[in-house]
Amino acid sequence: MSTKTDTRPAPLLARFKNLVPYQSQHAQNGIPREVMEYLAANRVYPVVSPVGLIGRNASAHVRGWPGLCITIAECVPGHGPVAHNHTGTLETFFCLDGRFDVLWGNKLEHKVSLEPGDLCSVPPGLYRTFKNLADQDGRLLVFIQGDQNMSDKIEMPRAIGDEVRRKHGEKVLDLLAAINMRFQGGETPEFTPAQMQKRVARLATLEKISGKEKLYAVMAPKGGAAPVECWPGLTVSILAGKAGEAASGKVDGARREWLIDIGEGEWEVASAGERTVLGRFDMVCMEPGTERTVRNVSGKPGRLLLASHGKETITH
Repeated sequence: MSTKTDTRPAPLLARFKNLVPYQSQHAQNGIPREVMEYLAANRVYPVVSPVGLIGRNASAHVRGWPGLCITIAECVPGHGPVAHNHTGTLETFFCLDGRFDVLWGNKLEHKVSLEPGDLCSVPPGLYRTFKNLADQDGRLLVFIQGDQNMSDKIEMPRAIGDEVRRKHGEKVLDLLAAINMRFQGGETPEFTPAQMQKRVARLATLEKISGKEKLYAVMAPKGGAAPVECWPGLTVSILAGKAGEAASGKVDGARREWLIDIGEGEWEVASAGERTVLGRFDMVCMEPGTERTVRNVSGKPGRLLLASHGKETITH
């Protein structure tokens, strides 16, 4: 008697409760946790990173295609990272909960504020940070886009490096450099508030995608029908659903689709007879060509963030 073997790959699934912050990961490699908590958010959870990435997010929960990292940054009230500059990647913040200021400029003199469901995409070559304004822990979903050889290098002001050296010694700076966190940043170009406003999407003003009653465009490459422009290879939208509502579709044959529960309830994702229930901030990947149905199985309205990722990558 033979037993049929299911050769389909297991879905790429990340449960928020099972994620490990990179502060803990890198503490095992000799970088004191307090250093990473000072330089970054209190807890940064690497969720998706490309194979072969060199950087702080290399030990992500799952491996994705080249050109994209996905993380969740978690901050206690009033906290955020130090000023830092992504020298070759596009960093996009989507507010999951809490309220955040995103600040930028050589003196962090400019800012925009984000409520849950809002997004701000910061181009490379600018100092930036973010700060949780709420009276409880807040979280940002972070997309980091680069080319097929992305390293996600960041630079911080030299004065911050000097402070880390005084407290923790030169070896810690060497360990940070090994994960592409360096302290050699100089002045960065001016980027005005008017320019940044073009890189902000507000949940309250999103427009439905034509023919898709419950789907709202958030971010897309140049020429797309979204309020914010990103680099080739990524499209972000929001699916809204009342309790019990379902939506079916087929993933593009050349793209992966990440489904991320950004609401308070639960969503069931069904494909090829398999069913996965996503809780708050859980995410699952649908492979190219997959037919899938999502259903809001909670007793209240909910939202899914859909991040469609192809292999188109930018070249510098």
